[in-house]
Amino acid sequence: MATSDQPDGWIIEGEIAKSEPVDEAGQLDAYNIIKSFAQCFDSGIVLLATKKSTQKSDCSLLAVRKYNLEDCRKEICRFLKEIWLMRNLNHENLLACIDSFVIGHSLCIVTPLVNYGSALDLIQTHFINGFPEIVIAGILRDVLQALVYLHSKGYIHRSVKASHILISSKGQVLLTGLRDAYCIVEKGRWQTAVFDYPIDAEQNFCWLSPEVLQQNLRGYCEKSDIYSVGITACELANGIAPFVDLPSTQLLINKLNGPPPQIWDCTTVPPPEHRIILPNQPADSGVFDGVTACSNIDARLEAAYQRTFSRSFHRFTMLCVQLDPGLRPGSTQLLKHPFIQSIRKGSIANWLECLTCIPTIGKNAELESAAYSIPDDEDQRFSDDSMTWDFYD
Repeated sequence: MATSDQPDGWIIEGEIAKSEPVDEAGQLDAYNIIKSFAQCFDSGIVLLATKKSTQKSDCSLLAVRKYNLEDCRKEICRFLKEIWLMRNLNHENLLACIDSFVIGHSLCIVTPLVNYGSALDLIQTHFINGFPEIVIAGILRDVLQALVYLHSKGYIHRSVKASHILISSKGQVLLTGLRDAYCIVEKGRWQTAVFDYPIDAEQNFCWLSPEVLQQNLRGYCEKSDIYSVGITACELANGIAPFVDLPSTQLLINKLNGPPPQIWDCTTVPPPEHRIILPNQPADSGVFDGVTACSNIDARLEAAYQRTFSRSFHRFTMLCVQLDPGLRPGSTQLLKHPFIQSIRKGSIANWLECLTCIPTIGKNAELESAAYSIPDDEDQRFSDDSMTWDFYD
């Protein structure tokens, strides 16, 4: 039970499993499954669905994430934690949980459909060399708004990256990945530093701050999320995350002793005759941030050499990736930065125009739903054998 001096979103981590009711099987019949459209990085699958309703106007598209609990027994408490946070944290830039239930050996989590998918999906399919600057500003503004809210509730996200940023065709940006969030409030008191090492740290090495990876006596605070925002800014701008091709030990050494990551354009990328990139080896300067020839670095650098990002974008990124967390601005301060302020509050048309030609998930859902019919006496709505996964989340 939270006391009066605890943030509204605070709970005891160990009590999540006891306090979070996961609904019993039987709720599956409340949904029409249209098709599968993705596979999560952690072996879950994502299904497109609508909720059965007597009102024809009520046909909002939903995403149903389904996990086989037999394959991820060690993750059950983290799933429950994610569900609890998605249900109890309420912000327009955080993905909400509409429903959750267990059927057989599978846990299903129902959320609104965010029909452009993740920022990483868009990079891999349509913006291989990175987004335009105006799109990045719009995305990061909403991510920062989500972080302001999370930090005010006493949580560090610890997993800000492109694959955890969802974008809708209406210009709404939603932050996900709350399974890795950590509460900085203990026994009703806000901690100036915490020391918990993320379970999935290896999957997030590129984005985690140096102080999180160091595991020293100084610990880390919510400013570690700001470093992740800076790395994500590089990922959105360059089409690839810094340090992505480095082994973990060398990655940490580079983060601690090397030059800070940068966004690539004609002011940071040298001309072709001055680039030194050995096959399968990290580049020799901080400009390339540990990206090798395996990641099509030549083509990426040539594309970057043809563009120019604003000075405010460069300064924004450099502020975020400062080695000393004390030199990084907080999320509230960053919302006032000129780079973020370049996107007028409440206006999405200027950056959303860059995405209008991209097909959305579920564009023909009405036709697909009408064609997708399974008799009521056949429990095949979630049969893995009848579905095909064509891309990763």
